[in-house]
Amino acid sequence: MHNIIHATLREQVADAIRVKIIKHELEPGQRIIESDIAQTFGVSHGPVREALRQLEQEGIVEYTRNAGCSVRKLDIVEIIEVLMIRCSIEYSSVKAIQGNISEEALSDFAEVLDMMKRSASITDSDPEEIDAEFHRILILNSNMPHLIKLWDSYEYVMLFTFSNVVDYDEYMALQFYNNHKVIYDAFATRNCDKICKAIYDHYISTITKMLASNNMTEDDLPFSLDIIKPCYSK
Repeated sequence: MHNIIHATLREQVADAIRVKIIKHELEPGQRIIESDIAQTFGVSHGPVREALRQLEQEGIVEYTRNAGCSVRKLDIVEIIEVLMIRCSIEYSSVKAIQGNISEEALSDFAEVLDMMKRSASITDSDPEEIDAEFHRILILNSNMPHLIKLWDSYEYVMLFTFSNVVDYDEYMALQFYNNHKVIYDAFATRNCDKICKAIYDHYISTITKMLASNNMTEDDLPFSLDIIKPCYSK
C-alpha cells in the first residue's frame, strides 16, 4: 500500500492519479473507482472525490451520470488546440525577451537535450516530463510571472496529451532529440525570427502528421491554423 502523508491530501491524491494516467496505468475511457483509489493510497473517500473534481476541471477525467468518473479520451481536435495554445505561449516568451535567451537557460536546455539523447537506453525514462521541462525553461526565461502561471495551468493537460499522442520507442527517442536540437540551435542564435520559425516548424510538423494519420486536413478543424502562422518577419 502506498500511503500518502497528511498535508494537502487532495493535491497529493490528484498528483498520484495523474501519474497513473500519464503512465497508462489508467487508460483513456477506463473507469476510476473511488474505493479502489482510496484503498491504493490509504485515504478516505473524501480526498479522492475532491481530487477527481480537480482533475475533471483540468480536463483529464470526466464524469458521466450513472457511470461515475473515467479517464477522458482526447480527440484530435482537442489535442491540436492544446498544441496551438502551447505554441502561442512560447511565441510570447520569445518576443518578450526579443530572442535574448540567457546563458543559464542555454545551459539548462543543453542538460535536458542530453537527457533526451540518453532516454532511448533508459527503460524507465519519462519522455513526456523531459519534453515539458525543455519547453518550460523557455517560459521561465520570459520573466513574465503571469505567462509562467498560464503555462503551468496547462502542464498536466500537456503531459496527458503527450502520453496519448507519442508512441515512444528507440526511433522516436532519436527523433525526439533531433527535433529539439533544432530548436536549441535556434535559441543559441538569439535571433527572434529564427527562434520563432523553429518553434513554428516544430508544432506545425506535429499537427500536420496528426491530421494526415487521421485522414484529415486543416479544413476539418473548427478553427484556423493561422493562429500559429509564423510570427517572424523574414
